[in-house]
Amino acid sequence: MIAEMLLTTAKALAGVLFFAAVACGTPGSSGPAAAQESFPDMPTYDIFTREELGRDFIRIEYDEPLGRSELGFLILVPKSWQEVPITVSRETAERDDENLVPLALLQAPEDGARIEVAYVRVPQDPALEEWARAYLESAGLEVLRYQTGAFSGRAVFDTLLKAPGDYKVRMTFSRHGDKIYIVSGSAPVPAYEKFMRIFGVAAVSFSLL
Repeated sequence: MIAEMLLTTAKALAGVLFFAAVACGTPGSSGPAAAQESFPDMPTYDIFTREELGRDFIRIEYDEPLGRSELGFLILVPKSWQEVPITVSRETAERDDENLVPLALLQAPEDGARIEVAYVRVPQDPALEEWARAYLESAGLEVLRYQTGAFSGRAVFDTLLKAPGDYKVRMTFSRHGDKIYIVSGSAPVPAYEKFMRIFGVAAVSFSLL
């Protein structure tokens, strides 16, 4: 019983610290300009207050996406957003070195905005940015802006893209061992500004379990 109480307390404390880290803008590049935004449409620091995060957002933990605990992650999203079930074929899952494998999809109640998490298994070479740029070029996605830094303790290559269908996408890449994870927040161009802070929280808060 005592062990269970201690575990519950530890989890609660971890949640508080997690919300505080996102609110205070812990992630980002180091140096004297660390507290300054590189681009207004890619918010990274002090995106919401601690009170706003606690009131309006929920920390979702995916313990075993695709039934695999080694793929587990957490992410912070608005409480009003809905998880959309995804289906991944056995062939796609087994060929994770050939294509992106979707792990989660969350959708806003309006305006067609969504947040997606996917991964792909890659060799140790090339470097993260090199691989990401090659992927974006092959996918025909136009890079409007990019930045590098560290979000929630992980090195990232963070991009803002123009996608077919008049969409803007914030796509954040990070490498974890032999896998690259991608967190994408997308919305129609006219609605992007409305959701860009939410996409920023998702990009910053993503972390492996």
